[in-house]
Amino acid sequence: MKSTRSQLKNRGMASPEEIAACASLPWEQLVEELRSPDPCRRTAAARCMDPKSKAAAVLLLEQLAQEKCLYTRLAICETLEKGTEETAEKMLPWLGRIGNNQYKALPDKVSAKKSFPLPRDLIARSLARMDTAFFPLLLQLFNTGSEQQISEALDAAGFMAFYHPALATGENAERILHLLHSHSGSEIIVWKVLLCLSAFPVPEAVRILEGYAVRDDIFGKEAQRSLHLVERKAFTPH
Repeated sequence: MKSTRSQLKNRGMASPEEIAACASLPWEQLVEELRSPDPCRRTAAARCMDPKSKAAAVLLLEQLAQEKCLYTRLAICETLEKGTEETAEKMLPWLGRIGNNQYKALPDKVSAKKSFPLPRDLIARSLARMDTAFFPLLLQLFNTGSEQQISEALDAAGFMAFYHPALATGENAERILHLLHSHSGSEIIVWKVLLCLSAFPVPEAVRILEGYAVRDDIFGKEAQRSLHLVERKAFTPH
């Protein structure tokens, strides 16, 4: 059933006119609009903020953490995705902290998708869509982040590497494989590593996946799925 214009406005879908009206506003007024009780005005402000501004990144992330309206959330994420490396750095601490769509326990079955699944965490999803030059930030987080941050960063790293094969190197795979040792006690991280390895058609990743693939549990099923995707990538010209 198609949503009415009123329903769309309640979800924060701003009109082109509302966005245009925000485009020339000074910074102080944009900040006020981002905090407006009207979700369409918040959306318009988010779309008009400079994605390369450090101050804007901070405000957008704070607003995203409390934002309930779908289109406003989308607008904030899309602006953040156009940001700089500093923007990405400011996003990392928010991994796993916004929304409730993250995996808290192992799934009952693997994804039916024939590609890398879109990250469920909002920040991970946006990081995955950013410039590939920021990929090393995700690798660094694997050494310094909390278990929750690492879990979501694995989704972002896997998604980015899957769609940008130049990132799917043996060296990068080793950084991810190290998590099987450093976080061996976390079932979620072990499972996420096996999922992430579907982006890496390199010998060491294949060896690890083959070791898990003989198991009759979710780890075995995920390893089998990843091996299938790796085989497809290995024989598909890029």
